Amino acid sequence: MLVYFVNHSSAIDHLGGAERSLLKLVEDWYAADPEFEAFFITKAPRGQFVAALEGRGWGYRAYPYRGWALPQKKPHPSELTYYSREDYAATTKIIALMEKGRPDLVVTNTLVAPWGAFAAKVLGIPHAWFVREYGDLDHGLSFVNGRAQTIADIGLLSEAVFANSEAIHRHLARYLEIEKLSIVYPTVEHAEVRRRSTEQPEIEPFPRDEPGLRITVVGRLAESKGQWRVVEALGLLAANGIAASVCFVGAKMEPDHDLKLLKRARELGVDQRIVFAGEQPNPFPYVAAADVCVTPSGREAFGRTTLEYLWLGKPVVATSSGGSSELVRPDVNGFLFDPDQPNDLAKKLERYAREPEMLVRHQVAAVERAEYLAAPERGNPAAIERMRGLVGQPAYKLPEMARFWFTLPSLYVQTHSRSQVTLTYLIRIFLIRARNFLRDPIGSSRRRIRAARARRA
Repeated sequence: MLVYFVNHSSAIDHLGGAERSLLKLVEDWYAADPEFEAFFITKAPRGQFVAALEGRGWGYRAYPYRGWALPQKKPHPSELTYYSREDYAATTKIIALMEKGRPDLVVTNTLVAPWGAFAAKVLGIPHAWFVREYGDLDHGLSFVNGRAQTIADIGLLSEAVFANSEAIHRHLARYLEIEKLSIVYPTVEHAEVRRRSTEQPEIEPFPRDEPGLRITVVGRLAESKGQWRVVEALGLLAANGIAASVCFVGAKMEPDHDLKLLKRARELGVDQRIVFAGEQPNPFPYVAAADVCVTPSGREAFGRTTLEYLWLGKPVVATSSGGSSELVRPDVNGFLFDPDQPNDLAKKLERYAREPEMLVRHQVAAVERAEYLAAPERGNPAAIERMRGLVGQPAYKLPEMARFWFTLPSLYVQTHSRSQVTLTYLIRIFLIRARNFLRDPIGSSRRRIRAARARRA
């Protein structure tokens, strides 16, 4: 059985949860089925995802494309025109690739990019879709055609849709056929996580010789990830006479966001109790060094890091909205808090500081909860079994005219001034990059260097 998997990210900086979940799914499928063969379609330029594929000896093709969920609302027409040319050219190439390879099934691993689904439906190939994010509510993306129509189209273009949490399942069920939906919790390679957690961290996770509760937060630094809630809670704990320190592990998604957090910490008098570890190839030693971990994002689709915390025996204090609320059982293996009330987070952390025996109980329960969620009926084995059942079944097919539709952006550029289209867009990009450089010259320069290296590779 030949299955094509379509991914949305080149993962220049690091493998995200969606990429790691996909890799684990394919590994499990290979282990379960000797006749299974995987091939990947992913986004150019080369990044960590392609490196992971090559390391496993898996075939792939990379194309430049974006998607139907964009970083900003109401993008400028020049931007839409510029990227539509790439998106639809990539779709045309993917159609040709699938027509030649004739996969038995196509699987899309993102809410962001529909191009693999379009290609599969042009050819009438069964298609499954893994939705691992909200898109707009968690990552601040904007759907070109609106949320309701985009998710409805996901249902139209798929014979099966997999949500990675009950929260995402409820969200999708508002817009597409419930019969197509299943919940599949991502599988964590817990033995590997535990092994890597024993390695030495590259930097000291917590201030030396500082007593008190040790807290780790893993996730890219951004307003949507909610690290500010932890800073506010740290200040409230200090005001109540509770000693605590926090280690933030993750790269900056927004210029100088760490400086904003540090400024607020300084105002609260807790800046000396915060360590910014930055992007780490191995975050698990920083988790292992903690007493408790926090998932502070306002809305998390699943919370893969939350599950990794649990596997390492760490109680978790997570926001009550989103997927992490399904992983944490209040007063059993952690606590939930109101994301609009940092004081609520502070109270939950204070309980751990004052009741060390409860901390020990929750550490044991954390692993038990992770083991429960790893049951085959809730994970990859169930998803693999359902996808096998799609092979050979009738599949929705787009009209033949769709092939022509996907060539239209390139035709537009051919009949208009290519230089004008490109120049208009590049001027906008220059202004945006200049603004980002002025805000954060070091971080901006590092990002450009990493991107250049990825293109050369």
